[in-house]
Amino acid sequence: MPSTDDNRSYDTPLEKSLLAGDIPAVMDLLAAMGPAERVAARPAVAHLTHMRWGLLRPDQRNPLNLRVAFDKAQANRLFRAIDLARFLCEPEHPLCDYWMHIGIEDIPAFKARFKPALSTVPIDKQLQGDFRWHYPLYIHRAIVAGLVERPGTDEYVDALFFGDLRGESNVVLKHFDADPGLAPWLLRLFEREGSSDGSFAAREKYCHDPDLYWSHAFLTLCERGVYTRAQLLYKTLGALACDWPQFKSGWFSRFHEQLAPTVDEMALQADRYLALCHSRIAPTAGMALQAVAALYKAGHVTGDAVLCAATPAMSATAKGQVLAALELLGLVAKNEPALAHPASAIATQALAHTGADVQKKAIAFLGPWGLNEAGQELARSYLPFVSAVNRPALAKLTGEAQAPQAAATSAAPAAAAPRRVSPLDASRALPPLDQIPDVVERMAYALENPADVDEWERVAGALVRMAPMAASDKAAFLALQKRTRKMEWTTRPLPFALARILAAALQGEGTAGDVMHVPGNIPSRAQHFIGPRVQGLIAQALAGQGLTPLSTPTHRGGFIDPRELLARIQAHQYAGVQAPMPEQVLALMRLVPAQMDADAAHAALAEAQGIKDPGPLVQALRYALGDDTAKVPKDAAARPLFLAAARIRSPQADDAPTLAAYGDLGPGGPLHARCDWHVVSQASEGGYTFHHLYITHEPALQPQAHGRPHHTALALCAKHLPDTRWSKEYEAAPIRFAASLLPSGLEPLFAEAARTVGNNLDWWEAQWQNRAYLDLLLEPTTPFTPMARLLLAVALAGKEPGQTALAVDGLVLGVHDGRLDLAALGDTLARLWATPLVKGPRYAKSLAAAAQAHAAMPAAVFALLCAMLQEPMTTWRKDQAPLLELLLELQLAHGLALPGSTRAALGAMKLGGKGKAAQQQLLGK
Repeated sequence: MPSTDDNRSYDTPLEKSLLAGDIPAVMDLLAAMGPAERVAARPAVAHLTHMRWGLLRPDQRNPLNLRVAFDKAQANRLFRAIDLARFLCEPEHPLCDYWMHIGIEDIPAFKARFKPALSTVPIDKQLQGDFRWHYPLYIHRAIVAGLVERPGTDEYVDALFFGDLRGESNVVLKHFDADPGLAPWLLRLFEREGSSDGSFAAREKYCHDPDLYWSHAFLTLCERGVYTRAQLLYKTLGALACDWPQFKSGWFSRFHEQLAPTVDEMALQADRYLALCHSRIAPTAGMALQAVAALYKAGHVTGDAVLCAATPAMSATAKGQVLAALELLGLVAKNEPALAHPASAIATQALAHTGADVQKKAIAFLGPWGLNEAGQELARSYLPFVSAVNRPALAKLTGEAQAPQAAATSAAPAAAAPRRVSPLDASRALPPLDQIPDVVERMAYALENPADVDEWERVAGALVRMAPMAASDKAAFLALQKRTRKMEWTTRPLPFALARILAAALQGEGTAGDVMHVPGNIPSRAQHFIGPRVQGLIAQALAGQGLTPLSTPTHRGGFIDPRELLARIQAHQYAGVQAPMPEQVLALMRLVPAQMDADAAHAALAEAQGIKDPGPLVQALRYALGDDTAKVPKDAAARPLFLAAARIRSPQADDAPTLAAYGDLGPGGPLHARCDWHVVSQASEGGYTFHHLYITHEPALQPQAHGRPHHTALALCAKHLPDTRWSKEYEAAPIRFAASLLPSGLEPLFAEAARTVGNNLDWWEAQWQNRAYLDLLLEPTTPFTPMARLLLAVALAGKEPGQTALAVDGLVLGVHDGRLDLAALGDTLARLWATPLVKGPRYAKSLAAAAQAHAAMPAAVFALLCAMLQEPMTTWRKDQAPLLELLLELQLAHGLALPGSTRAALGAMKLGGKGKAAQQQLLGK
C-alpha cells in the first residue's frame, strides 16, 4: 500500500479499499453503512481526496523521498473509488444525481446496485444549467445512465470535445469504456472546427502528459481494433483540407506524424496530398510536401504533378515550406532532366523570399539545373530585390555585370537634427466643447472609445462647465442616458464615470463614494485614481459654478498650458470659488515643464509674478515654472501642492528645496524615481525554466507618505513600481488614464510597462491592453527615458506581431524625430542580449523591419547591432546567427564599416554553422 507521508494510518476497511482502488468493495461497504456512519467517514474520504495526487506523483523537489507513481489504470481506479465514496458520504447530494458525480465507468454498476429513483428536476433543466454550461459536462453521462437518448445534433457532437485532460487517466478512453457506442461519434469530431476552447488543440494545450492526449486515445482505439488506420488517415486528411486556423489545424498535422502512415497507405490518398500542398496553413503544406516527396520516390506520383504541387510553396512566407519545396524540385530535376528547366522557372520564384538563406538555397539549386533564356531573364528581374550577400552569386548565374560595391563608411549614423515637438504645439490642442450637439457627439464617441482619454477629458470638462443643464438642452442627451444605464464601474470604469458626471450635470444627481470604490489601501490599479478624480468633477458639476475644472487638459496627452491654468485660477478667484485640493494638485501635475516649452513657462511665470497676494496655488505654480524666489513652505496644508510642483520643476531629477523642506518621502516626491532592472531564471517543478524581468528602484517607497491625501505623484509610484499580481491593468483605457495624470513624468509608468511586456514576451497570456504602453512611445512629446528604452528593447523581442510592429514604429519614430539616444538604446539592448529573456531571431526580424522603414534606419540598426555584439558574455549564444546575417546584409548593402571594437568582439566569438559563415564574411576571411 502506498504511503501518503502524512503520519496517518489508513486501517479501516473503507480506507484500505479506497487506497486499493477496489470499487466493488467500496460499493459494498458504503451500501452496508447507515447515514450516520457515512457522515462519520467523511473526514477520511475528504483527506484522501486532498492527498490523492500526492499518492500518484513523485515528489520532484525531494530526490530522497521519491514515491513510485501509479500506472494510469491503477490511478483511474483510485480516483473513481474516492469520487464514489465522496458522493455517498455527502448527505446533501440526492442519490438520483449519482450520474453527475461518480466516475462515468461506474454509472451502470451504481444504477444496478442502488436503483436510484429519477430526479424530480426535469433532465432538460439539469442539462441546461446556467447558460447551458452544464450541457457539455453532463450530456454523455446522462446517455450512459440511460436518462436521455443520444441526440444527433451539432451541439452534442461539439460537447464530445471532452474538457480538462489534466486528469489521472485518459478522459476520452474513460468515456469510450463506459459507452462503446461512442466510436462513430468521436470520428465526427474530425469534421468539426470547434470553438476557441473546444477543439482537439485547445483541449490539449495545457496538458503535458502524452498519455492523456486525444491523439493517444485514437491510437489506442486503433490498436484495439475500434478504428482502422485507413479510417483515421482519411479523416485526418479531410480535416486538414478544411484549412482551419493554424492552431487548430496543427493538431491534425501532429496526429498525422504520430499515425506515421506508410507509403502504401499514403498512395491511396495521393491526390489529397497533392491538393494539400496548396494549403495556406504552413504546417499542413509542409507535411504534404514531405508526403509527396515520399510518394514520388516510390513512383506513386508523376514529376509534372510534383511541379504543380510545389509551385504555391515558392510564395510561402515560412522558410521551411520553401526549402522543402526546393528539395522536392531538385529531386524531380535530377530524376527527370527534361523537367529541369520548368523546375528552375518555378524555383526562381523563391528569390522573392525575404530570407537571405532561402535565396541562397534557390541560387544553389538553379546553378546545377540550368536556366534557359526565359529563365535567365526572370532571375535577372529579381537582382534588385535579393539581399546584398546573394547578389553577386545571382549576377554571375544570370550573366549580369555586378555594380561596384559601395565604399565603406562609418557605422555611426549621422545625428538626427532635433525636431522636438512641444506638448503645446497647435496641432495637439484640445479646443473646448461649447455647443450641445458637439458635446453629445463627442460623448457618444468617448463611451465607445474610452482609451481616448483626451476626448473623455474634453467631454467631462464641458459637462462640468455647462452644469446645471438648461431644460431645453436635456432632451439632446436622452439617447445617451439610456445607453449609459447598463454600464458598470467594475467592467468599464471610464464610461461609467462619464455617465455619473452626465447625471450630475443633467439631474443634479450625486454619486455615493462607495459606488466607485476600489478595495485596498495601496493604489494598485488606475481605478484608485479615476474614482477620486470623478467624485471631484461631480462635486463641481453639482455646485453649478460654470467654470472649467482646473485640471482639464488643454492639449493631448493630459498636458495643461501654464498660461491657461493661470487664467483658470484667476477666473476661480474672480468667482469666489476655491477648487478642491485634488483639482489643484492634478492641475499642477499636468503642467508642461519649462524643459519642454520654455517660452510658455516664461510667459506664464512673468504673469504669475505680477499677481498681488498670491495664494498657495499660485505660489506653487510659480515654483513649478522655475521661480527661484518662490519659497517652499513647510506647513502641511501646502505640501501636496509643492510636491506636485517639484515633479514639474525637476521632471527627471531630484528637487533640492522640497527635499530640504519635507525630507525623503519616496519616489515621486522631492526625489525622482531612479529605476534599474535585472533578469532572474527559475526552474519549475515541471522542468520548465522561466525568465523574469525585475525592476528595482531608488529611493524606497514610503507607505506612510503615499497614503496621505492628495499625494498623487507619490501614489502613482506606489502603483507603478511594485511587482505584485494586482498591479496589472486589463484594459487599455486605465493605462492611458494613468499616463495622463503626470504626462511629463512617465518613468514609473514605463517601469510597469517594461515589467509587464517583458514578462509576457512569449505571449503566455493574451494581453492586448499592453499596446497602450507602446502607443505612448509613438507620441512626439514622449522622451525616451531609461525605462522607456527598456520597454522598447523588450517589445522588439516580442512574439505577438502587432505588439512588435508598434515597437518597430516606436524605434523608427524615435530615430526620425531625434528623441532616441541610439548609444543609450544600444547599451540597453546589449544588456538584454546578455540575458536569456530575449531571442535572436525575433530581434533580427524586428530590426530588419526597422531598417527598411526609413533612409536613416539602416545605419541606426547597424549601430545597434554593433553595440549588442560587443557585450561581454560567458558563453556565445546559439541564436546569434540571424543577427550576424542582418549585420552582414546591412554592411554589404549600405557600405557600412565595422567599428574596431565590434571587429574585435566578432573575432573572439567561437561560432558554428550559419553564425560562423556570417562571422567569416564580416571579418573578410
